[in-house]
Amino acid sequence: MFLFRIVFWLGLAVLLLPTEENQQARLYETASATVERITTFCDRNPKTCAAGAEFWSTFLKKAEFGARVADETGARRRGSRAATKPLIKADAPQAAQPTKSA
Repeated sequence: MFLFRIVFWLGLAVLLLPTEENQQARLYETASATVERITTFCDRNPKTCAAGAEFWSTFLKKAEFGARVADETGARRRGSRAATKPLIKADAPQAAQPTKSA
């Protein structure tokens, strides 16, 4: 079924391509300009890329934490202790730390 979907969408894309050389040239120029603008976005907008990189870093840290919580919780539920260190030490006092909201 997956193969049929791919063939369908590729066929549709080929059918929508222009047949006249003038239109093909214009489509090629537009596609090339689009790729060039995408690849140089960070050169033109360094602050936006820096903010995006910071957001992505924060997102990855949160995703990693969530995966560890799920893994540790699943290990406890199965009745076995995972060979990982606990996320929060029970005997250590917890200091209130401000967190960045993304």
